[in-house]
Formats: sequence, structure tokens, C-alpha cells
Amino acid sequence: MINKIVAVYGAGGHTGQFVVRELQRRGFRAILIGRHRVSQLSETRGDPGHWCREARCDDSSSLDRALAGAHAVINCAGAFMDTAAPLVEAALRNRIHYLDVTAEQATAMRTFETYDEPARAAGISVLPAMAFYGGLADLLTSALASFP
Repeated sequence: MINKIVAVYGAGGHTGQFVVRELQRRGFRAILIGRHRVSQLSETRGDPGHWCREARCDDSSSLDRALAGAHAVINCAGAFMDTAAPLVEAALRNRIHYLDVTAEQATAMRTFETYDEPARAAGISVLPAMAFYGGLADLLTSALASFP
């Protein structure tokens, strides 16, 4: 078992489920985060190696609690124009890497423009638009897991 923990925001959604399954297949432990119905996530997963937590993007303290213990977060919850900034800011506060699977070009550009400098200063990666269905985000998370 890989001992790096990856949080997946929007874990109960269509794309989030693909990302969670791939993390499981590769031996990662995951924190499954949803905006609501988190208990349903735990019922459907049935995997004691994962945690289910609830958090909303308009509540920074709930995001911080949900990300506790994670090494990275993959944002699979759109609309990304609503979720990206609060999750990147939470990642910065918690000093963890941020990836998302947005296809929203304006949101991806705004994320790069706004968070490049703060992410570099914090020593974390902020990588929007890492591929639909999480392919490249999963690949990069796997690569990041090898770093201390």
C-alpha cells in the first residue's frame, strides 16, 4: 500500500468515481470528499482504507478539515469557476498539491494567473486542466507520491 493520501473533491460524481477507482487500483489511500450525501459514498465504497468527508467550497474551515492528512487534492467537481479558487486556497493553506480536471479554459487560465506565484512560494504544485476523466491528474499524482 502506498502511504500517500489523495483527497478527491467531488468523489461521488461521474469523473470523481473514475479517479477514485484508479487511485484504489494503484494502491493509494483516498479521502472521498463530497458537498453532500457523504454517507452514501462510504456505503458504496465499502473500503476501510478510505475516508469520507463532507465539505463545501463556501466554507473554508470545512475544506481544511476535509483535506487534513492529504498530500494532494484532485478537484473533480464543477462548475470549476465556483470550486477551483476555494480549493486552491485550501491547498495553499494546507500545503498540499492541487490538481483539477476542468475543461473550462477561462477557469484554468485564471487559476494559473492567480496562484502560480503563491504556489511556488509555498512549494506546492497547482495544476488545473490536467485532463478530463482524471488521466493526467492521476499520472501526476502518482509521480508526486514518490517525493518526500
